[in-house]
Amino acid sequence: MAIKTAAIKPILRKIDTGHSHSFSVREDIYPFLYNHWHYHPETELTYIRKGRGMRLVGNSIEPFRDGDLILLGPDLPHLWRSDSEYFEGRRDLHIEAIAIHFNENFWGSDFLRLPEMKPVRTLLSQAKRGIRITGDTSRQLVSKMEAMLHASEAHRVSGLLDMLQCIASSGDYAFLTTSGFNIASDWSQNDKINSIYTYTLTNFQKKISIKTIAAEVDINQNSFCRYFKTRTMKTYWQFLLEVRIGHACKLLMENKMNILDISHECGFTNLSNFNRKFKAMIKMTPMQYAKAYMPVNS
Repeated sequence: MAIKTAAIKPILRKIDTGHSHSFSVREDIYPFLYNHWHYHPETELTYIRKGRGMRLVGNSIEPFRDGDLILLGPDLPHLWRSDSEYFEGRRDLHIEAIAIHFNENFWGSDFLRLPEMKPVRTLLSQAKRGIRITGDTSRQLVSKMEAMLHASEAHRVSGLLDMLQCIASSGDYAFLTTSGFNIASDWSQNDKINSIYTYTLTNFQKKISIKTIAAEVDINQNSFCRYFKTRTMKTYWQFLLEVRIGHACKLLMENKMNILDISHECGFTNLSNFNRKFKAMIKMTPMQYAKAYMPVNS
């Protein structure tokens, strides 16, 4: 079921650290996530303890689920949007997350210039592309983030530094945005990309034409494709395919629908096209993907 949402501009979000702390650590428990297409000057480390949906970071779109752990550099636009069933008022569904926001110079402008801080300095620079943390490093960080909720005084600062060093010294992470992606300096100035994202996330299960979406977001049809690729470094059809395949991956992992129904649910008009597109992007067939995530006791 598609959710109707108004087109929105990415907003500059101000993070409240309080008067007694130099950076923000918080636990969020919500019925759903739809925190708008936004950005902020702080670096962000977010752990999704419980929840499912789509995550957009810059020009990246991926499904998220329990255990999602993401490091985002400053001014990198992003949003987490829960799956449609979270918006239906179901009491058995909710979102739990831990989010840490910090200014890179909160510990002093010279601290990161220390020779010992080079790995962390490099990591924070790489975070401008968005980083997904996985494997043993993710498991280590989850326990550290849970402990951070109850840390006080200097333990907060040393705990954050420990987490950053843990990521920097591991290989358990992957970049989210494509190489060469640049953070726009004018996201809030009459930018249409957010409207395109919102319309697509709301309507990807239907047939979408360039004519229809161009009119919907008030862009000249002849300019739409060039505009989108300039902003995201990919074609609109690539983006739409990523949305649909990402939703298919989520449905396959849930193992509640057959593959034919999943292909229709994700906006594909025939099964062979779905199978071909899925394998080209994921490097395995939908059936292979479903088996890979099938519970051992099923």
